[in-house]
Amino acid sequence: MSSMRVDEGGGADRRAATGPAGRGRGGRASVDWGRWFPERRGYAEDTRRYVQKLLDEGRIEELRSAALTGTAPARARLAELYAEQGRIEELRALAGTGNARLALLLTGTLADTTAGQDDLEAAVAVLKVRLEILEKDALDQLIQLLRAQDRVEEAIAFLQARPEESDYAGWHLLVHLLLVQGRIEDVRTMAGDGRRPYARTLVTGVLAEQGRIEELRALAAPYPLVAQALVGQGRVDEAIALLQERVDANEEYAHGFLIDLLVSQERADQALSALEAKSHNPYDVTSTGPLDVARLLDEQGRAEEAIRILRTRGPAPRQLAALLAGQGRTDEAVKVLDRAMADVKHSSVVEELAEVQADLLIEHGRIDELRARAETGHRVYAVRLAAHLGEPDPTR
Repeated sequence: MSSMRVDEGGGADRRAATGPAGRGRGGRASVDWGRWFPERRGYAEDTRRYVQKLLDEGRIEELRSAALTGTAPARARLAELYAEQGRIEELRALAGTGNARLALLLTGTLADTTAGQDDLEAAVAVLKVRLEILEKDALDQLIQLLRAQDRVEEAIAFLQARPEESDYAGWHLLVHLLLVQGRIEDVRTMAGDGRRPYARTLVTGVLAEQGRIEELRALAAPYPLVAQALVGQGRVDEAIALLQERVDANEEYAHGFLIDLLVSQERADQALSALEAKSHNPYDVTSTGPLDVARLLDEQGRAEEAIRILRTRGPAPRQLAALLAGQGRTDEAVKVLDRAMADVKHSSVVEELAEVQADLLIEHGRIDELRARAETGHRVYAVRLAAHLGEPDPTR
């Protein structure tokens, strides 16, 4: 289950509550269910692949630029590269001078496992960078090493001795170490640390990741975090009931969280009921609920219901047109795209929809209709027609 970003006021990146809807399911959609507006889906994975591509292609200057502008995976991979190449000075600069106590703790922990001063310094710097950007693998490796050395309590005492308010990575490590030792009361105390504005959010986030339901409730954690933890333990019905309670109480964002969870669990009937229980707001162009529910219905072979949802709760003209055409209703599909192009104001969107319409006409053998549209002077139709016929681009 994905991690969740939740602020203390209850707002959240709700797409992270239950994982991106429509991914990892066994159903097969009949159409391409891309979004009708840009979204943040797959950002972490896209960034990781981008960084790996830079490494594979030897584009180190671009990797360095990405690292310096704050891209977390780029910082970690660049640190590892510097360590491999023995570029200690550059590695020192990348690791920075902050979190001195964390560096001291790492030095003591890694001293017996690394040969040579330069190797030790490099290993400390790499692990420090990875902990500062909260790479879970790095955290797990360090905790395993501390446990193997029987030094968890020693590390806790060290981190507690002179806490630094800005030492986010060290503080994050301390929460995990206390939980490893079962020191829940200490963790609760940390959640109320008034010196750190992020204290409660950090602690409840860690508790959610570990599925500590009762501890979350004891700290009055934001309800999406509790729901996330319940889902992680397989207690989906309890999570649904919790979100439904918040929907009934008119809690902001709760309806979106509920739809996301139901779709991610492939509960099409419940998702459809939840969607239709709330009156449609035509001005809410950022809600992905209708599209997610329609996609799930399509994956389950319920195309007509998906069409109804998109007709009444769009806008998603590209997906609606594709569904209609797939049901043999090509004339309706063409009209849907015509209406959409007449309604939108941005030329780039008009061109995109015209491309979709041109491809649809080609796919269904309606070349004469495409030719007639091209003859009106619309460049997109002319270009698509020429490409289909293997002719030169008429706009050049």
